[in-house]
Amino acid sequence: MTDSYYGPQAYDEHGVPNQQRQTADPGRSWFNRTFDMRLPWGLTEDVAPQSFRKRFRPEVLREIESKPSGFEHIEFHQRIDHQKYRHAPPAFRTNFFNILAIFGKVIFLGMFPFFFLASLVDLYHTSSNVSFAEWGLQILEVIPYFFGVPLAAWFIGAAPFKFFPRWAIKPSKGPQWELNRRTGLVTLFRYNKKGSWGKTGQPEEDSAPFYEFDAYLTNEIIPPGQVVHTLYLVHRYRPILVPLGNLIGKVRGEECFALWDLFQNFMDTSRPLPDIPLWEEFRPNDPVTAEYDKKTNRPPRYWRDMDDDTWKQKESDMMAKVRSLTTPHRPNLMRRYVRYAH
Repeated sequence: MTDSYYGPQAYDEHGVPNQQRQTADPGRSWFNRTFDMRLPWGLTEDVAPQSFRKRFRPEVLREIESKPSGFEHIEFHQRIDHQKYRHAPPAFRTNFFNILAIFGKVIFLGMFPFFFLASLVDLYHTSSNVSFAEWGLQILEVIPYFFGVPLAAWFIGAAPFKFFPRWAIKPSKGPQWELNRRTGLVTLFRYNKKGSWGKTGQPEEDSAPFYEFDAYLTNEIIPPGQVVHTLYLVHRYRPILVPLGNLIGKVRGEECFALWDLFQNFMDTSRPLPDIPLWEEFRPNDPVTAEYDKKTNRPPRYWRDMDDDTWKQKESDMMAKVRSLTTPHRPNLMRRYVRYAH
């Protein structure tokens, strides 16, 4: 069953074919080749990044089951199941208002403790000739200057989703990339107006086996001196670059390590699907996973029926596991099958 179900190029950690020697690095710029870190293959942990845990927690999945969103008839080009993880970013309009709302909310709430502390310091140094009421009026006068812009951004960004959801929530032109567990292929979708996209409305597709890619970690310094990272896949022999990090943004290094482990585990047909809430409903449809769950007597709704307190403990345990990842220090098991250019 499993031999006929999975394609000939499906990824099996224990059965990677020997590959041609890498003589160049066509997918990356000189800057990226100089400063980015290649992450090793194999010896993965059963982990998931924080955003995956929060976005697909049991209470969210139960709410989706019980209350339809009203957008089921719209093709958002994204597909996440036992076969594919196909990523499609939202349309520019949706992305713009969502980012505006998040930016305004974070700045608005983040300024509260600083404003409160500054107010206490100002009150301490206020002349005894100024009454508390007068001081309070002075504080009220400056509040709009501190909070007006972020509050306005929060409202303007959130309002369309609240009052005009069908206008605000729109699909993009199509998927950006796809990882296919069943075929073992990684696909990047290109939208070139001068190519097939402009002529037929169908994107061009660049595909290659998962085991022909490597994961790289970028480094970026943002104010006030914090180092953040993102993750991307690069094909060893052709200029195909897949921005996996778009799923979690610019984060701490261990979050990128967890994402790399998660997708290695998802694509590895020698093991069941990652046991996180996101893939639970699809587990019976994957032969290796279904056989594993039958042997271990795993409840079909293990995550979806989990109470909130138990989930919080599970989430806390996973967070500790992610923070303890030492991915860069693992041996790169892919070196058994390929000679790198450097």
